[in-house]
Amino acid sequence: MSKELLGRSNPLVHKLLDLPSPIREHRYRHTPDTINKIADIIAVSESERQELIREAWLHLFMDWGII
Repeated sequence: MSKELLGRSNPLVHKLLDLPSPIREHRYRHTPDTINKIADIIAVSESERQELIREAWLHLFMDWGII
């Protein structure tokens, strides 16, 4: 869906958001703080950071059933 709506897709964003957790359900990571941390770690420029943030929010909105 990211590729269709945003024109790009970074599988690492989705992998990090969906990693299993031994003590909590994976959506425990679905927070604004986690999104920013993922973008900080992966992005090489501010424009890429903003694109990663949009992609991560799209992932969350889809998981939450908003989109």
